[in-house]
Amino acid sequence: SESYYITNFKDLSGSRCSALFAPLQCSGLTILSKFPIQEFSFLPFSKRGSWLTPWDGEILVQKGLGMVQISPVPELRIDIFNTHAIAQDYNKYYRESQIGEAVQFMQQSDANAILLGGDINYDLRDHSETSYQLISQLFDDSYFSFKNQ
Repeated sequence: SESYYITNFKDLSGSRCSALFAPLQCSGLTILSKFPIQEFSFLPFSKRGSWLTPWDGEILVQKGLGMVQISPVPELRIDIFNTHAIAQDYNKYYRESQIGEAVQFMQQSDANAILLGGDINYDLRDHSETSYQLISQLFDDSYFSFKNQ
């Protein structure tokens, strides 16, 4: 049986994460790896939602961008990013801001390769939102690359 490595609950959350009664100020992100995790970090998004829409819960959690670095072989460093952006169409302004912050952070990586996974909460049918275009500046979309082969 193989062993795997996983981030702890608070590794990819902000410093205010408290899971005593509820996951307040927590991101809920985790990353599982077959290779040892060399380092990890978390970028909390500066815009989280509105107190005018507390029923969606977005203002109560701390979404952000989690990162782990693995090194499957000594000369290869891979940064793996995981995110969960704000949901709901009416939160488009916040989502675009969050994705912009994530892209800026990922652009600073000096790893040999970077991977992004997670829930972007972007609807490809909504051509008025820029979230997908921001990510596409940095990444190739593996779904469309595979589909178009």
